[in-house]
Amino acid sequence: MPLHAGPSAVTNGRARSLEGRTVVIGLFDAYAGLLSERQRRLVQMYYHDDLSLGEIAERHRITRQAVFDTLRRAIAEMQRLERHLAVAAGRARAARVRARLACLEAEAARLAERHAEVEPLRKALGTLKAGL
Repeated sequence: MPLHAGPSAVTNGRARSLEGRTVVIGLFDAYAGLLSERQRRLVQMYYHDDLSLGEIAERHRITRQAVFDTLRRAIAEMQRLERHLAVAAGRARAARVRARLACLEAEAARLAERHAEVEPLRKALGTLKAGL
C-alpha cells in the first residue's frame, strides 16, 4: 500500500477509512517533528487517541472548524513532504525487505535441519540484514 494518501483515502482533508488513517499515522511517524506543536498535538489526538473534532475543540477551547483546518493543513504538509522526501515509503519498503529476509532465514534453518550446506546462505542473509 502506498503511503501517499490518494483521493479515496482522504476526504475533506481528513482520512476517514482505516486505510486512510493508517496512511496518516505512517506519515505522522515519519514527519511529526516537522509539524508545528499545535499540528502535532491535534493530529495525535485525532488519529492516535481517536478523539472527535468536537472533543478536541472542547479541550483546547477552539472551534471544530479550527481543529478541522489544522488537521487538513497538517495532512497536506505531510503529504507534500512525502512527495519530495519519500521517507515513509522507504520505511515501508525496508520493513517488507526485513520480513522477506526473516522468511529466508527460517527456510535456511529448515534446510540446515536436513543437513544441507547453508552456511554461505546464512552469511549472505546476515550481510543483507546488516545493510538495512
